[in-house]
Amino acid sequence: MSPDKVIEAAGGLLWRPATGGSGVEVALVHRPKYDDWSIPKGKLNPGEHPVVAAVREVHEETGFTGVPGRPLGEISYLKDGSPKRVRYWAMRVAAGSFMPNEEVDQMMWLPPREARVHLLPERDRNVVLADLDRDAVSTWPCVMVRHGSAGERSTWAGDDRERPLDGLGEEQADRLVPLLSAYGIRRVLSADVLRCLETIGPYAEAARLTVESEPLLSEGGFGTQPDLAVERLLELLQAKVPSAVCSQGKSIPGLVTAACLALNAKPPDDPSVRKGGLLVLHVQDGGGPAVSATERWEPLA
Repeated sequence: MSPDKVIEAAGGLLWRPATGGSGVEVALVHRPKYDDWSIPKGKLNPGEHPVVAAVREVHEETGFTGVPGRPLGEISYLKDGSPKRVRYWAMRVAAGSFMPNEEVDQMMWLPPREARVHLLPERDRNVVLADLDRDAVSTWPCVMVRHGSAGERSTWAGDDRERPLDGLGEEQADRLVPLLSAYGIRRVLSADVLRCLETIGPYAEAARLTVESEPLLSEGGFGTQPDLAVERLLELLQAKVPSAVCSQGKSIPGLVTAACLALNAKPPDDPSVRKGGLLVLHVQDGGGPAVSATERWEPLA
């Protein structure tokens, strides 16, 4: 491998409410190959999204299914002479139990401050904050998806709201399914535009969810009734249900920026989203809903 080729990896800080008290416990795994304690992580498979890889690696190494929350940053170092980047997410335990495997022979749950003692200072230690608490990691996502590729408006003779996805757009829609599944999306909404419905439809079908039509969150709805549209998005952010909203390129930046400002959060530096891409708002409830982090992902195809 060329030394300039970055090895991409991902992992999750698996957490659960502390047993018999307040706060949280985080999971560390022991790797007999290196005889060290680590946060579960591993390399991405070809074409695999980092969030999907993080969930997969956590499950493979611990036996637990985790639901990714806000990002916890990344670390970079040299691995066999090549640069390696590992990205991490807080990951709430959803189900599972530990079983020793080829890579991991032990697992332990510890308060964050104690967990740091067992981690290498140049690797995982900085990912685990000593004062990490439940408010910091207990979040739910609202995923703003921009519809996939749908050809050019100028070449479509009919009502633009009826313009369908093209072949690339259909592929982008299919590629969204594992990512939205990883985020644990339980509610799906769409602007009343065919290409938006077709983009979010494959996930809704796979998850057996009904797509809710939401005209206010369309380009036209936001353009004519911006205050009501932002109020509607804020209702979704405050509902504590992992949700996905499929909308359009001219509405998403304004909606996201206004919602963040309403919740006293810094909006993303660039709230635009490419066709087939998405922007994730991680919402926490520490005395009231607040946007604790945002992530923007490029189209998956």
